[in-house]
Amino acid sequence: MEKREREILQSLVASNREIKKLYDRHRKLEREIENFSRYTGYSGSASLRLAALKKEKLKNKEALVSLMSETTMN
Repeated sequence: MEKREREILQSLVASNREIKKLYDRHRKLEREIENFSRYTGYSGSASLRLAALKKEKLKNKEALVSLMSETTMN
């Protein structure tokens, strides 16, 4: 995310409950992914969980960017 986008996001988080919820979820997913990334070897189930977290994070980010676009266009 570019600097301008981050600035817009921060202003919208303060005023839009839905954007704040998506942003908080995005941050939580980032932390979970970071925790998994600390381990050098993964079990099969841990690898699947990591992949699922990354997919969810991407979907969440797409929803967040879309909502930001809608909000800033209005």
